[in-house]
Amino acid sequence: MDQLRKISLIGLTFLLLSITITGIASGQNEIPDEVTWFFGLGAAVCAVVVIFWFVIWILVAIWVYRDAEKRGSSGVLWLLIVIILGIIGIIIWLVVRPPIGGHPKEQASGRMCPNCGRPIPMDSRVCPYCGKQFESFLK
Repeated sequence: MDQLRKISLIGLTFLLLSITITGIASGQNEIPDEVTWFFGLGAAVCAVVVIFWFVIWILVAIWVYRDAEKRGSSGVLWLLIVIILGIIGIIIWLVVRPPIGGHPKEQASGRMCPNCGRPIPMDSRVCPYCGKQFESFLK
């Protein structure tokens, strides 16, 4: 998030500078049109770069949310962590994320649903998560 703020601040500064120079240039003919055109083009490029990074950041946050949900973690919590901490939050998620289906200690305590991969009680005949029906191991 820090990088996005820096890029946004640089883009905003460049945009304000180009607007100021454009205003000065339109009021006085001391600044050539090429300079005004150059700063206007620079402001447009900065705006496109900022929008591009914002879209990429949103896509990364959505990926973290879906990956956390798929792995049995709180997707909303990890989404907020990644949005607040930025690249550090992504690194933390990649280091601590559990295997698909949940935490290993949950897997060891019972059996796994063959359909969704989540841990279920040993005496279940229906998965509480996906609704798959199957025979119990205990008869």
